[in-house]
Amino acid sequence: MPRWYLLIVLLRIFVVALLTLLWSVPVLLFSFFDPHAERSAQFIRLWARCVLWTCGITLRVQGREHLDPTRAYLFMANHQSNVDIPILMAAFAQLQVRWVSKQEVRKVPVIGVCMVRTHQVLVDRESPTQAIAVIRHVRALLTAGISVIFFPEGTRTRDGHLQAFKPGGFVVALESGVPVVPITINGSRAIWPPGGFDLRPGTVEVDFSEPIMVDPQLTKRAARELLSAKVREAMGARLHGTPVPPSSVNVSPVAVSTSASEHPSS
Repeated sequence: MPRWYLLIVLLRIFVVALLTLLWSVPVLLFSFFDPHAERSAQFIRLWARCVLWTCGITLRVQGREHLDPTRAYLFMANHQSNVDIPILMAAFAQLQVRWVSKQEVRKVPVIGVCMVRTHQVLVDRESPTQAIAVIRHVRALLTAGISVIFFPEGTRTRDGHLQAFKPGGFVVALESGVPVVPITINGSRAIWPPGGFDLRPGTVEVDFSEPIMVDPQLTKRAARELLSAKVREAMGARLHGTPVPPSSVNVSPVAVSTSASEHPSS
């Protein structure tokens, strides 16, 4: 990497860190004025747009017309890069959204306290009782008209292909009974590859699929497997360079209850 290019990359990272610090002030202040920090979320959206502009990231959004701005959804998105969060926050426009993340984010300076104050869903993966706590938190947000987003892969992809989905988000979807919207992100991995610091300009596409309703007539296990297959198929059909996975779900008529061990994971 040429020295001049390294300096540009470091400058971008410095500016992003500075923007995060500056925007955290109104985010934290306004978090005390309403129970779900909806005003603070508006400042987070502005922070996201500033980050994208600073990094030279152009956003192309498709399928947002599928969404009803008056209702709440559970979103499921593929995960390619650390820049996915500001990309999604900018793509959601005026929709109030909170995301599910691992508990360790609490330790990140500034970002951790902002996430706690704005009621993001922080998951302790080691806790055997996490499922109940997460379901209650998500239900409270949905009741307030606030949508929630999961990364069902659990972590960023290393090769650009979809990884196996964790069941936690789909368990919450069944318990909540709200429509599930798959989101496909293309291009963010090239902008900030996992494991590197080379933050590059570029174009990212965000594609909202049509909402998927949970089938109440199926058993919990069958409904969860079918929902996971539909989300994976929707993402696979829109993910560049990834074939559409076959939807071969065996719907079992046997009633299966959801156990607390199937804890949600971001």
